[in-house]
Amino acid sequence: MKNVRNHYLLMKRDGFTASGELVSASESALALLDIGFWPLFKQTPCRRMVKPGQKALIYLAGRGKGCQRVIASVTIDSIAEWSKRIHAKQYPLMLDDEPNLVLNFSDIQIFKTPVRIKNHLNNLDLVPKQNPAKWGMAMVGGMKSLSDNDYRILSGGS
Repeated sequence: MKNVRNHYLLMKRDGFTASGELVSASESALALLDIGFWPLFKQTPCRRMVKPGQKALIYLAGRGKGCQRVIASVTIDSIAEWSKRIHAKQYPLMLDDEPNLVLNFSDIQIFKTPVRIKNHLNNLDLVPKQNPAKWGMAMVGGMKSLSDNDYRILSGGS
């Protein structure tokens, strides 16, 4: 079943620390993996589809050093409502808006060799087949659902 989408791709771009210092997409993503949760906003695609026990991959978006790669896999341990009292105090980055949900992670695996998306464009279900050169358009929105095929490829399973 090629089109079943039980996995997710969480995307992180460059960001800012709470004090306003610019940090790379890699530093931003690793900071979130370190605290073990990821915010979701009202406009985040797929946010209502995700369930505990499902897997997600962490993708570095943008054109900076180390970007356009999948750097980690996680298991969604639980989903909670954003709490200013709990989450905002721990959150290491500047927020553009207030999240409404939080994905709590377990089984965080940071890849020794990140997976470069461009190396797999012709084999990914999420890339438009009629125009693979426009693959970047598929990587917008902060979160995408992935087929089993895409998850296997982007997690380094070829």
